[in-house]
Amino acid sequence: MKQKHNTKVIPNTDITVKEFKKLIYDKFQAYPLMSMNYRKNQFEIVNAFYDDISITKKKIKKFCKKLNINYELGYTGWAFSEAVIIKLS
Repeated sequence: MKQKHNTKVIPNTDITVKEFKKLIYDKFQAYPLMSMNYRKNQFEIVNAFYDDISITKKKIKKFCKKLNINYELGYTGWAFSEAVIIKLS
């Protein structure tokens, strides 16, 4: 059975992963590096730097706090940087 992680609701909110991606794009006018860790059932977000846009871990954490999204910091297997990790239920 195929899991639909984009429709999963982020705990303590009524925001789905898909809606969160749209909100983060609307806020920064770009996407940070994002990945779904299916084994751990978590959404991972890493810094991203474009020509005129920098999306740092600090900005991502501040954005999550504003939306009342619980997160933790940790390292991922796909990025060589600390990531903001949102555990999904």
